Amino acid sequence: MRLLATKHRQFTMPQMHTRSSILSVFLLTTIGGIPAEPIELSNRRELFVDDFLIEKLNGAERRLHHPTARDVAIVHDAPWEGNICYYHTVFRDEGLYRMYYRGAHSGLRTSHPEASGHQVVCYAESKDGLNWIKPDLGLVDFGGSKENNIIWKGIGQHNFVPFKDRNPECTSEAKYKAIGHGKGGLYAFRSTDGIRWELMRDKPVITKGAFDSQNLAFYDTARGRYVDFHRGFNEGVRAIMTCTSSDFMNWTEPDWIEISDGRNEHLYTNQTTPYHRAPHIFLAFPKRFLPRRNPSGHRLPGASDIVLMSSRDGKTFDRWSEAFLRPGAQAERWVNRNNFVNWGMVETASGVPGTPDALTWYSVEGYYQGDDCQMRRYTLRQDGFVSVHAPLNGGELVTKSITFTAPTSGTPRTTYRRRMVPIRHDTNNSIRGGGSLSFESAGILRLGGTANLGKHATLAVRVRDVPAGHRRLFSTYNGSTTKPGELYFDINPGRFISKADGYSIRFNYNGVLIGAKFSDIGDWSSAKEPGVVHHVAATWEDGRVVIYFDGKQVASGGQAGMGDLKFKLGDLLFGEDYPPTSTANEPFLGDADDILVLRRALTAEQFARLADGDESVISSEDMGVRLNMEETSALEDSLPGDGRALVTGPMEDETFEVALFVNFATSAAGSLRCEIQDAAGKVIPGFSMKDCEAAVGDAIEYPIRWKGSAELKSLVGRPVRLQFELKDADLFALRFGH
Repeated sequence: MRLLATKHRQFTMPQMHTRSSILSVFLLTTIGGIPAEPIELSNRRELFVDDFLIEKLNGAERRLHHPTARDVAIVHDAPWEGNICYYHTVFRDEGLYRMYYRGAHSGLRTSHPEASGHQVVCYAESKDGLNWIKPDLGLVDFGGSKENNIIWKGIGQHNFVPFKDRNPECTSEAKYKAIGHGKGGLYAFRSTDGIRWELMRDKPVITKGAFDSQNLAFYDTARGRYVDFHRGFNEGVRAIMTCTSSDFMNWTEPDWIEISDGRNEHLYTNQTTPYHRAPHIFLAFPKRFLPRRNPSGHRLPGASDIVLMSSRDGKTFDRWSEAFLRPGAQAERWVNRNNFVNWGMVETASGVPGTPDALTWYSVEGYYQGDDCQMRRYTLRQDGFVSVHAPLNGGELVTKSITFTAPTSGTPRTTYRRRMVPIRHDTNNSIRGGGSLSFESAGILRLGGTANLGKHATLAVRVRDVPAGHRRLFSTYNGSTTKPGELYFDINPGRFISKADGYSIRFNYNGVLIGAKFSDIGDWSSAKEPGVVHHVAATWEDGRVVIYFDGKQVASGGQAGMGDLKFKLGDLLFGEDYPPTSTANEPFLGDADDILVLRRALTAEQFARLADGDESVISSEDMGVRLNMEETSALEDSLPGDGRALVTGPMEDETFEVALFVNFATSAAGSLRCEIQDAAGKVIPGFSMKDCEAAVGDAIEYPIRWKGSAELKSLVGRPVRLQFELKDADLFALRFGH
């Protein structure tokens, strides 16, 4: 294993840098004062496991994060298993999680005294990565029976390591491959189903190395070749060798990997894998072994932890000196050979409702102790290995010059559901009763089950402190030319909606356009009548429309025989139109209460009573949606007649041609902003720090916005720098795409 203390190298794949000073990084990006070529990111996700992207940090630092211990996933208590089950491999295969491991035991075993001295290859599977079963496969005899989960016994049984071949030219009979140690080196295996295995050749395919560890191989999709990582001893120290192959049978001469620090440590395993969310980056989780440490006092000395390494070329690795996974408080994890993690990274449910799936490993405990050992699940947020972190008083990250591209045609488009915070449930200053909704900026409610209201319907709402301007109440309209099946019901309390008709309140559906003129109603905006509550409503009766204001009829028209209120785009929205209309076009602003959609038309007498606060005109048998803000949830429908409708909001769906997505987390007081500069460091107009909306919260995929828009297609191909401002915030990853 070659150690690189201060040496920087260029590679054919993207450049790898160490955690050196800002000055060293700057010298790498300039030669004689001439800026280096921009880094082409395309649409790749980039992590901060190294400083590949970083030009400088000011008041910020890269911070290593650590997995969280969860429940025990599997116990190795079968007769053919025991206390030294080891070298686990886990991968997800479509809807199934697969686990492979050595079944073995050391010493006397009270639970199964007849079983000792064995080594077999075992298999377990799971539908969720949490609950594992050991299927009865009937393949290999153990103790006179084939009722077990053993899949192999023979050459390679000590450290049999499978993988699913991602090579697009892989044949069906070798869909799954494996390597295992036998006489003279590493042997190659194949399988059609991951269960039934056979040797591919009767002699080893890799012969240079020590191999008494979890040696592994996989197909590198980013570089189009097979890659192997296996154990070697370098001057008496356990180290890592690597080689490559185009066909899995003929391999290059193994060579030592290069590590970018000066520490010569035992690396018992390597656990190197392409990170599935950024496959151009290799991540490794070797078990660092300290053979002379023995805090447990066990008869076999030695203690282990897991470290994090990363590589951008598969040969040179950046290593963190701090442990990625410590042994922790469990005494058994401080015993020799414990704390090992499986090869392979999967995602499982985080265990916290409403949060994304988490990266998952399984780590051994109880090795060399008692009758059985077991694997405990550990989780980490997606991309959460290393973050750029700054405290609340602020810090900044400036990237090197980069370029990015728009996703190619056919690339799956991510619809981002943006959680907005403009609508507040106000229980201190409600319009009526215990609560109201306060629309402090543009927001939308979707009123479930309202896509077809039938021939008779009522739309109504109480409002207060609505500023002058065009304000959408109810809508199934998308902002273009009005088409059949689209509705809008809108207001302008301070003037007319359109100069051509002079309406202050307007209803339009299928060519029936009815309005109440501003000249008849007057100014009822927040500027003119602060704190005054108004009731606005309209009815549809088979094409006949009546508009009411504060319980009085103010307009009517249309003709009977036009049929149902049936909406082409789906459920009614309250607050704005359907996309692609911007939420800033005609947003409802102010306070709203008693939002009502009824499947019947109220009478003039009933509207007069309703406007005066008599809610008895609405019965428990009525059907539709009623939000009176009195329920535990402000968005709970209080009309049970046709089942309680699902009301969603405040949220909206967004799509982009190309946007900057970040994986980030802040405290409640923290924030993250980004400024886009040209290659020389000059702010690009419209993308300044001041223009950027502060990102507050915790998200795996969050599009950064400037002046309300995340669209960056105008900057595609242009060299730019990103300057992030962080306050009590962590930035884990970024990517350009949609």
